[in-house]
Amino acid sequence: MMKRPAHLTPENATHFQHESVAAVYDRRLPYPDEVFDVLLGLVTDQPRCALDLGAGTGDLARPLAEQLAWVDAVDMSPAMIARGQAFPGGDRPNLRWLEGRAEDMELAPPYALITAGESLHWMDWDILLPRLKPLLTEHGYLAMVYRRERPAPWQMDLDALIAEFSTVKNYEKYNLVEELERRHLFRAVDRHELAAVTNQQSIDDYIDSFHSRSSLSREVMPSVDAYTFDEQLGTLVQPWSENGMLTLQTEAVVSWGIPLEYPATGGSAP
Repeated sequence: MMKRPAHLTPENATHFQHESVAAVYDRRLPYPDEVFDVLLGLVTDQPRCALDLGAGTGDLARPLAEQLAWVDAVDMSPAMIARGQAFPGGDRPNLRWLEGRAEDMELAPPYALITAGESLHWMDWDILLPRLKPLLTEHGYLAMVYRRERPAPWQMDLDALIAEFSTVKNYEKYNLVEELERRHLFRAVDRHELAAVTNQQSIDDYIDSFHSRSSLSREVMPSVDAYTFDEQLGTLVQPWSENGMLTLQTEAVVSWGIPLEYPATGGSAP
């Protein structure tokens, strides 16, 4: 079995079940609207149903449910699901929340689209990916969506601060699509890089957004570290703020393709 990036462990993934992480997950800047144009453009089959893997609070699932016939939103975290159900669109009758692992959750295919917003990297690829192909309609895709903030003027100091206080010390850079293709579990079809969108965010919400990460969960960080991180980050960005607000730019990438029914140890992708 091929080695995964060292920090992508089941233990680190469980941090998203922490109440403190779920409580601030909505502090992450929203996906650009164009993300949903791209995703909906991939839906060409009937029934117009989607499956969202690692749905969290439904940042993808809730908007998709406004346009599709049905969306199943799967997540392991009861806290995330509870938050998502309370947000606008979280109680839509055509949005079904499912608590459990995507690898073995009982589902209701077929799906014309399967999405994964900043989540698939935490899952067991060798189990999950072969399972996904039979769930899709004939022209259905698996689409992976990632959002990120463009480097800020304070980025270098921010990177140093995160490195000092992160509870994950063995982070390895990786490219998820390349990792899946090397294992013959995925065939990429295309990707779309979206133009950056400008957002305004308060300093307090900006600081909180970092604690929605596995590596900076307040339930894992020593309390003194969490306090010091917040104080130092607030001091760092204060000169760049106006009336307590920061101007940030968010960009996103959507990559889509076909999940394959080939394990890492056998066969080769067609």
